Amino acid sequence: MFYSFGIEWDITKANDAELDELAAWIDWYKTNRDLLHSGRSVRLDVPDPAVLGYGVVAEDRSRAIIAHVQYEESQTNRGVYLRVPGLDPAAEYTLKWTGPEPPSASLESLDAFGPMGETKATGRYLATVGIRFPRCRPETIRLVDIVREQ
Repeated sequence: MFYSFGIEWDITKANDAELDELAAWIDWYKTNRDLLHSGRSVRLDVPDPAVLGYGVVAEDRSRAIIAHVQYEESQTNRGVYLRVPGLDPAAEYTLKWTGPEPPSASLESLDAFGPMGETKATGRYLATVGIRFPRCRPETIRLVDIVREQ
């Protein structure tokens, strides 16, 4: 959905629950497509070869959406920090999980307020320290919405 949004699925074979989930993702995409298609694409440095990190940052640095993709089993059980470049170093940001479905892996290590609890972070912190993502099941993705405080 960061580069193009397509559905590679025969939806005539989907049940009602699957169609509801698909509708929720389509709504999420429509809500966020302006940022997804007008922002600057970023690839995040990740020390774990089983994890991919990427996203998009708004041109005015007011918002970003990043993805943590666990595409295979990690060699360690430590998780990773994803550093987010391109935000305003002096600005304060709020982070929250995004997407129509909350993160489902390692829920005990996550919370409903976002990947950093209720703590806000500066753009400098997000670029130098980053956001800690606990290890999760292979073939899963977590999306984080980063919004500058007004």
